[in-house]
Amino acid sequence: LSIETAEDYGVGGFHPISIDDIFNNRYRIINKLSRGANSTVWLVEDLLSNRLASLKVLSADSSRLSFEMSVSQHLQLQQTRYDPHPGKEHVVCILDTFVLEGINGLHHCIVTELLGIDLNADVEDFYGEDIEHFPPDVGKKIVAQVAQGVAYLHKCGIIHGDLHLRNVLFYSPKLQNASCSEIKHIYGEPIFSPIRYSSDYRKPVPPSPHRPTMTIHSLHKLHLFEICLSSPHKVHIKICDLGESSIYKPYTLFHQPFKSGMPRLYRAPEIIFHDIVSPTPAMDIWALGVLLYMIMNEKRCPFTAGEDTMIRWMVMILGKLPDKWWNGWAARAEYFEENG
Repeated sequence: LSIETAEDYGVGGFHPISIDDIFNNRYRIINKLSRGANSTVWLVEDLLSNRLASLKVLSADSSRLSFEMSVSQHLQLQQTRYDPHPGKEHVVCILDTFVLEGINGLHHCIVTELLGIDLNADVEDFYGEDIEHFPPDVGKKIVAQVAQGVAYLHKCGIIHGDLHLRNVLFYSPKLQNASCSEIKHIYGEPIFSPIRYSSDYRKPVPPSPHRPTMTIHSLHKLHLFEICLSSPHKVHIKICDLGESSIYKPYTLFHQPFKSGMPRLYRAPEIIFHDIVSPTPAMDIWALGVLLYMIMNEKRCPFTAGEDTMIRWMVMILGKLPDKWWNGWAARAEYFEENG
């Protein structure tokens, strides 16, 4: 998923973006940060504040179906209010939202403060090949901050819904205030390659106004390691990406049919057993527990992949499931007797 393919573009797909494009008469594209299944994320210069920021541009189809814009606007409002909650500093700051009318449709755009590397990055690139996890003092700071960030989101009436290693990023004020020369040192120059079909990289892609002729690779992150982890006592993380988030009572302002996009390894039992009709804080707490375990244990998950295998490990570690799940588990007899 590091670069887009021709199939990602077209009506309903991504918006074609080029270096130096200006969005909303304010945000100039400098480089590409990353891409996901439903969006591209860009390093931008805010021409009004002369500061760097991150611009997320959702695909037109995702903009039509997603509640990320509404949740982001709700969080932005909460963040403008005074709140001494320690977790406020561990949730990404929403700076702006707007809608882009493009050739492929209407795209929701979300501007946030610029963050660094995510927790899933290869730490051996920074610490050395013999170290495959965060040192204990760093890990302890990270887990405390993640827990505080989740608590703040819940206080704001927001269920994150997609807590995992890639959605927790390091923060450094140096990134927001970097000069032009520092930007090039940290992020390098954009790396281009001709756009290709995912089904056949050798097949030439004909020009179309609906897609770019060149794609831009996601950034190499070694210098971001140096900035974010050079001072262990100043480690600072922030939870980001509200793509699967929702607002719950007493702040619910719109109907949100529940469909979990959370990676399977982080899913609570009620999600696995389809015993949940709307998002709840409890599903975040389960995912938080899995995430904290992985941070402190070399990114190893406490439950093995594969749905039935996961459930088996849950029972072995935590005990027998509640009766309605226990009796409804089709593969139970392969692993356990009736009484567990």
